[in-house]
Amino acid sequence: MRVRFRSVRQHPSQVLLPLWIVLVVAFFTWQAGTYRGLIALLAEWQFNEFGVYHPLLTFLLFVLVLAPLPFLFTRRHRKSPAASSAAVPASDVVPVRSDLSRAIGEATRFLNVLLVAAVGCLAAALLACGMILMLPTAAGPIQRISASATLPETPSQGLTELRGAILYTRTSAFDEDLWLTRRNIRFAPMVDAGADPSAVRYFIELSPTDGSQRAETISPRQGILVKDALPGELFRLYRYAGFRVTPTHYVLFRSAATMRWPYWVWASEFAVGAFLIALGALVQWFRRRRLIARDGRPVAEADA
Repeated sequence: MRVRFRSVRQHPSQVLLPLWIVLVVAFFTWQAGTYRGLIALLAEWQFNEFGVYHPLLTFLLFVLVLAPLPFLFTRRHRKSPAASSAAVPASDVVPVRSDLSRAIGEATRFLNVLLVAAVGCLAAALLACGMILMLPTAAGPIQRISASATLPETPSQGLTELRGAILYTRTSAFDEDLWLTRRNIRFAPMVDAGADPSAVRYFIELSPTDGSQRAETISPRQGILVKDALPGELFRLYRYAGFRVTPTHYVLFRSAATMRWPYWVWASEFAVGAFLIALGALVQWFRRRRLIARDGRPVAEADA
């Protein structure tokens, strides 16, 4: 009497697909947040063709196209029962799994993928909230600096009084149409008085009462200074307009609410994505339960 132990191997898609989805979501989240790479190329095309850029739809397009790729590499080549029985002794033949059992396995794998995607989106939302806590605040002593693009000094982030000439004629507007609200924010370059206006290191957020057609105005402004906080779309816009924006630039925000807004947007979008994917996982869970009930096996046995 021979006893043969068969190892149960995990299907490759159970590992590859969730890992690939996490990598794809993380990669394009980074590109969308920093406005670079494929996301930036497609965004520039949308601006040129339609005059508007849809960041969420662009992000979802890349994720939905690239996320299923591991399925192309995890297809199993099944042999016919006759070929299998001819290749091995009759005593070692393992019954072919029924179509219903195979459907349960596929439903389980898809459910796991949805759960991993939902957890990944929720983790991204929590990460965005955590980044808000790391932003500078208006607490502490105020620093007073000049808006020079040539000085080697590295300013600190936080409460700042920035002195220089505001280039109102080079004001840029950033409009956001979200699901429940619409938002408009304007920025203008600030340079040293009498300096080359095409070399820019600092930008300021304008208030609704600031004029947009005035000439250069020398005026000190107070706010929260944040490093590399200009929206990527506007950063490239100034570059295309001929401005020599330094790679490390600074934005002086009027309030903490405006500074935190982009992070809240990302957190809310990922949270909504996690909720919708979780709903899909719930539907898939009920479908899997129905398949198990038709198969006549206990749920615990099917899970095993």
